[in-house]
Amino acid sequence: MTYAKRLVLIAFAAALSVCGPVSLYAQDAGEGATRMIRDPATEEMYNRGMQLLAEEKPKEALSEFNGALTADPTYVEAYIGRGDALLAIEDYPAAIISYSRAIEIDQNSAAAYNGRGEASLKVGQIDAASTDFTQALQLAPNNPKILSNLGHVLINYAREPQGALRRLNDAIAGNDQDARAFRDRGFAHAMLQDFEAAEADLRRAAEIEPENYENYAVMANIFLFQENVPGAIEALGRAIAAYKPEKPADPKIYLMGYLSRADAWLRVGDEEKDQQRSQAAYQNAIADAEFVIRDNPDRFPEAGMAYFRKGRAQRMLQQFSEAVDSLTLALETIPPGQEANYVSDAYMYRGICWYYIGSHDLARGDFEQASAVGSGFNDPRVYLWIGFTHHQEGDYRDAIKAYSEAIAKAPKFALAHTNKGRAYMDLEEYNNAIESFNDAIRSEPSVGEHYYNVGFAYAQLGDWTKAEHFLNIALRKKNPEPKMYRLMATVLRERGRDELADEYEQKADAAQPQQAAGQ
Repeated sequence: MTYAKRLVLIAFAAALSVCGPVSLYAQDAGEGATRMIRDPATEEMYNRGMQLLAEEKPKEALSEFNGALTADPTYVEAYIGRGDALLAIEDYPAAIISYSRAIEIDQNSAAAYNGRGEASLKVGQIDAASTDFTQALQLAPNNPKILSNLGHVLINYAREPQGALRRLNDAIAGNDQDARAFRDRGFAHAMLQDFEAAEADLRRAAEIEPENYENYAVMANIFLFQENVPGAIEALGRAIAAYKPEKPADPKIYLMGYLSRADAWLRVGDEEKDQQRSQAAYQNAIADAEFVIRDNPDRFPEAGMAYFRKGRAQRMLQQFSEAVDSLTLALETIPPGQEANYVSDAYMYRGICWYYIGSHDLARGDFEQASAVGSGFNDPRVYLWIGFTHHQEGDYRDAIKAYSEAIAKAPKFALAHTNKGRAYMDLEEYNNAIESFNDAIRSEPSVGEHYYNVGFAYAQLGDWTKAEHFLNIALRKKNPEPKMYRLMATVLRERGRDELADEYEQKADAAQPQQAAGQ
């Protein structure tokens, strides 16, 4: 052995004694590319870690990756493997650190950028995740996983359906078993109003992952985009059935699925013309709310949301005292210092229940509370109901003030204009009443009731000509009521046209049973 060779061996041995096992680079003679030569024991630890990850044993894998990195702190793949293991056990900050260490060593590692992007997404660092996915894609432009991740960010956070579609199309072309990519692409199609393509993608996602409740939840949202409430209810039922808790802390049932379905049932109840079907829908909403409450009576915010929906349904079923209790519980479940988006509505709906119970003072207190929290300050309905309480108690000036506040919030709020006019009628200020009723006509020119109100006010003033004109318009609108014919008969008699007045009396009698049937 030459002297020079002995010096190299001595230096190598010294390095081992100080640093432990090291990695050497060697030139691949065929391509001239740099290849890493590692200590076999270190590489074996890395390989065991990868095998354990494949077996879904991330904690055991983490131990192997840590061992490999202790032996070789420059092992980029081991940092990435450790990041993947930390991601699997949901230690996202530590995962970010591990991926970042890999990037420090190798700035061309697409896997490290992609992994760090996934971890950043989990902790809500959307911009950082998007930046990392974009960098990863530059390094590996055809990687389906990276394309899928970038498409996921574009549709779910940036709300850029066109850009998302381009990435997701490429992701699916490279991996047609990526259920999330189909789900995200379905969402993108829905945002672009291509509902047929959206439903096809969601059906494909459900075929790939029939056990994933998120596929059905997104499908429900797509149905809601289309105003297909029955379809949404059916999809939410499938989501509820597919849900399985993944961790001990997860709720036993799909809470948001039950709450969303309760919302859908409330919508059916509000829109259904058949009384029996409407009441059945409200009962279904109550049942869904009670599923949430049963196992999660103190869980915030879900329990409060469930009590709120239950109270809304009970109000519509005219179960006013029960609704008061449910809405009170909805408010009481909110922890001190926390906020809930239903607070203003809960006060308003409870106030409506008090109003129908006959306790106008308690009702007004709730309406005033509703106007002071959340979005209630800008909600014209709150001030309308404050006006109702004053109106019922004969405080017409205060009622007019409240109705005017409602109109200030929503100038086209016809009901507020109408009730303001009625308060003026009660004060016998007929010209002011006519002005308010005219505002109602401007807001809803197709509603016959508004023209009737103006005609009635002119009749009170003895202006029979104008009264006849407005009543004639009212009677030309859809479904004229008997009272309109009767008032027209009265006006015609005042004008000396008794024979025509008799005809309108007969029309009023004929319209009476029709109105009763419509009720």
